[in-house]
Amino acid sequence: MPIFAPNRPGRRPGRLFALPLLSACSLAVVAAASVLPAAAIAQADDQALWHGAGTVAPVDATIEPVYGQPISDFSLIVWIDPECPYCKAFGRTPEAVVDASKGRVNLAVRLLPLPMHGRAAILASATAICVNKQASAMGYYQFLDRYLELTGTNGAGLPAASGSSVEALAREAGVRDMGALDACVHAPETIRQLGQGFDAANTAGVTGTPAIVVRDNRNGLVAMAEGAIEAEEIERVIRLLVARTTN
Repeated sequence: MPIFAPNRPGRRPGRLFALPLLSACSLAVVAAASVLPAAAIAQADDQALWHGAGTVAPVDATIEPVYGQPISDFSLIVWIDPECPYCKAFGRTPEAVVDASKGRVNLAVRLLPLPMHGRAAILASATAICVNKQASAMGYYQFLDRYLELTGTNGAGLPAASGSSVEALAREAGVRDMGALDACVHAPETIRQLGQGFDAANTAGVTGTPAIVVRDNRNGLVAMAEGAIEAEEIERVIRLLVARTTN
């Protein structure tokens, strides 16, 4: 069963698909995605964006920043690189899905700074982790949203304009102890946490950023896609997962 179906006529214009994404934001080591039951969705899906995944850890609000309810029927799990242009294009799309779900969907954004994007991606990711320690999940998502809004992407980082440093964005997000922030950013534990994130992404079968997983927490079914897809597409696959369990 192919993971990606060939391009077909009639796709909606302006969408970023998985295969172009891989050439721009690929991991150095690509894990083969296991074909889980959700792959049947991709087989029957004329857009063929969704496929199976490897092992994806469920969202756990006790160990990671979660947007929305701590426990929901469905979770969006999104891997981003703060310097990836596709992630910038994706923007607040997953948060919009959660906001429209009336508590049925929550979100965990997991960090995957790719080596090709250099120090800027690593610094932004480490800062986001440390913002969460002082300003909780709300600060974490605010920091990442602002960073993606402002970055030049592809390793360019934030513009030199006054007020757009990672420290300034951290303050906006609620950080008060800048000394503690700096110590956290450079702490070995933070680097280990980023490394653990790479391992988890590899196990999940992530091949580029943004990687989006929809997980049905009622039964563990997952569907994965790559690229700056639209909120309506994510909502559509949630409906497909609902239909799969009710039919």
